[in-house]
Amino acid sequence: MKSFLFSLAAKTGLFAIALGSGMLGYLLVHEGGGGKGTASATVPSVSPRAEIALDAEPHLLARVESPVDAAGDALGIFYILQADGGMIRVAPEVGGGHAAATYAKLSDGRTEASGFSGLALHPHFLLSEQPGYGRFYILVSEKAGAKAVDFIPEFGGPGEHHQDVLYEYTVEDPLLTEFRGTRRELMRFRQPGPDHNVRGLAFDLQGFLHLGVGDGAAETLGKTSSSRNASSLANAYGKVLRIDPLGSNSSNGQYGIPEGNPFRLVTDALPELWAFGLRAPGSLAYDPFQRGLCIAEEARPGREEIKFSLHGAEHFGWDIVEDAGRLSRTDRARLAEVVTEPAAVLDGDTGTAGGFVYRGEHFPSLAGALLFASRDGRLLSLRSGDADAPGRLAKVDLGRFGEQGFSALRQGPRGELIFLCGDGSVFEMRKGASLGTGASAQRSLFCEAGSGVPKVTRL
Repeated sequence: MKSFLFSLAAKTGLFAIALGSGMLGYLLVHEGGGGKGTASATVPSVSPRAEIALDAEPHLLARVESPVDAAGDALGIFYILQADGGMIRVAPEVGGGHAAATYAKLSDGRTEASGFSGLALHPHFLLSEQPGYGRFYILVSEKAGAKAVDFIPEFGGPGEHHQDVLYEYTVEDPLLTEFRGTRRELMRFRQPGPDHNVRGLAFDLQGFLHLGVGDGAAETLGKTSSSRNASSLANAYGKVLRIDPLGSNSSNGQYGIPEGNPFRLVTDALPELWAFGLRAPGSLAYDPFQRGLCIAEEARPGREEIKFSLHGAEHFGWDIVEDAGRLSRTDRARLAEVVTEPAAVLDGDTGTAGGFVYRGEHFPSLAGALLFASRDGRLLSLRSGDADAPGRLAKVDLGRFGEQGFSALRQGPRGELIFLCGDGSVFEMRKGASLGTGASAQRSLFCEAGSGVPKVTRL
């Protein structure tokens, strides 16, 4: 184990100083403390100490079949992706309400049974003078052997269960009510198993796209198991990748490598890597105010974690922390200098439905809080703590929402809450006293957040 850690430190080279100079202390807001000297596997789970009641009204956007992701543009038009590749367009109507209709059917003969999992609109989707105009991005699972792949796991079984693919779609006109345009393949992954695959898409303010890539399979830990992918810089698995979808300097020429990627100049490391040491990231969300990435993942069976990446190059601990109990106190301290601890840990088998920092205007009591949802229907709010007061976790009472199981939590273009439910319902939460059509003078959250945004209190 010691030799592995020192090998890791040697590989990380030029960013090791950054890892040891404060990243670990950021967002350590667990009940009972946190901080350096504790590997993330030992961070305790948290329990709500309070309850926040919202004057909120669920506004039904649509009822669809198996919604897996949703994204909205600055005009308040929502696109809902179904597991079967159906894409639903939900547009506000004059006088109030929304009209939902089929926008596209994206599946074809190569589509695997597990289907589609991720959707993201380019931040310049509506800006005709920008190169990202009319572009959106989709994650889909395709059948084994469908095409030659770009990425292969370094560890794990040699077989191929299926392939995960990132596609770019370009529409002729973003205001059309039905898709009319073209498709282009950006990258393709070999997957040895049905679990821990590619999940989650999120754009940052520079128009760079983040992808969450699991370690490849749910296997028993071992020297050659898929979990070892997460700590190696030589493969794409167990990572968050960051790419420029409009660039062309990648190995396959279909996307770009941003100059600011932390491993771009590290020998033998994949230049696409942004953060590593992840098991099964399932949801990503970018906070334009803190310029950080929120990552929700199943860190190990029965343990869900919310993590935050501010600068890139963070190692989130999988799977090197799983052996931390057998290390000496000195070696555990060294391990803590490498590993960035999660913002929050939840024990249980319900799973997370995603999380993000709330920046909307409907619910001031949630402003700046890290919100995350569980699949059994809970919404939790976490605020930062300090040396004398640990982070405050509260359950959010959604009032008239009722009993719902969540399949995903997303933020709308103005930062408001979007819930995808297990029964196929998709809701936007609105302030109870000010219901309306949803159209307002507010601009998109990404349009508001520019280089001149004042600093805000971090979590």
